Amino acid sequence: MHKLLLVTMITALLPLAAIAAGSHSGGHEHHSGGAQADVGHASAVGSPAEASAAGRTVNVELLDSMRFVFDSPLALTRGEVVRFSVTNRGRIRHEFSIGSEAEQDSHRAMMRSMPNMVHEDPNVVTVEPGETRELVWRFDGELPVVFACNIPGHAEAGMVATTILKPE
Repeated sequence: MHKLLLVTMITALLPLAAIAAGSHSGGHEHHSGGAQADVGHASAVGSPAEASAAGRTVNVELLDSMRFVFDSPLALTRGEVVRFSVTNRGRIRHEFSIGSEAEQDSHRAMMRSMPNMVHEDPNVVTVEPGETRELVWRFDGELPVVFACNIPGHAEAGMVATTILKPE
């Protein structure tokens, strides 16, 4: 009976150990290149898309001054698929996340409770110093689109950008 109880407890605690390790994927894979898009990971502002569907690429620099630098204005249209090439020009880890204001607020709260989390989700990339990552997104919906770095303190210091989608 004690062995059964011990095995049950260990099995129940294994998922908690994975969370404590600081990695978050939620069963999702990062999608770029020709990878299959995770259509089950839709957001209020769109969904992951195939890289081959991207009509353009937007280069984004992540800076330690807690700013995003986009190489072109954030003029986005409903239905548009954009490939974001995200480069961390700083010396500390940053992330680039796409979502609605409510989704970003929720993500930020989660990041405060697990500050060392590293993302591999279709709407979020964690970018180490000097690294470049890609994120491909199909924009949709009526809500403003919020881009944020939700590493604790970064968005609060200004690492946020918001835009409204133009009709098709």
